[in-house]
Amino acid sequence: MKASLMVAIMMMIAEVCGITIYVKTKNTVTKSLLACLGLGFMYAIVIADILPDATENFRFGYLACIVGILCMYLISRKSSRIGTYSTVVGMGFHNICEGIILSALTTISPILIVGLVMHKLPEGMVSFSLLENIKSKFKYVLAVGISLLIPLGSIIFIPENLAKPIIGLAAGAILFTVTSSFRTILSKKDTEYLYSKIATMAFIGAIIGGVSCLIV
Repeated sequence: MKASLMVAIMMMIAEVCGITIYVKTKNTVTKSLLACLGLGFMYAIVIADILPDATENFRFGYLACIVGILCMYLISRKSSRIGTYSTVVGMGFHNICEGIILSALTTISPILIVGLVMHKLPEGMVSFSLLENIKSKFKYVLAVGISLLIPLGSIIFIPENLAKPIIGLAAGAILFTVTSSFRTILSKKDTEYLYSKIATMAFIGAIIGGVSCLIV
């Protein structure tokens, strides 16, 4: 088995662990705080990982991101469920691209492996928490399915001229939905007294995400 495929499987397992931790947590306040940890992490991943991927050797990457945000805004005005699925598609495509990038590496150091695996735990929490309008059983299957795209990406090839625009659109979709998710959490009555904790968890998530991107 190729080293890149083995690491991709480890990343997939880490993401499934993140999903499972979120599912097993019964307390709604704790879930909100875990979600904010993951959402803060996701902001950092988009800014420090996905957008750089989209704009490298492609000058319209930021424009694609803006188009993604506008599309998500228009979609959200029609159907929150369609918006949720669109974001999941964006996150899934990012997982495929991570697998593709992983397969292109000539050497994979232990530090790189730690960074790659570490940043998949909160991504699992995010992918599950964003599926608010879907039945719980199907939600878990769909979130796990997204994680399976990492090893799939490590064994397929997507032309760069097609991948870059789609990654940019995905970045915009994720940014919009993460922001909307924060707004939803802050609007809940049971989180009104947790604003400082929510901000702290989001900040910690962003720090972890930023550090993991630097390691990778």
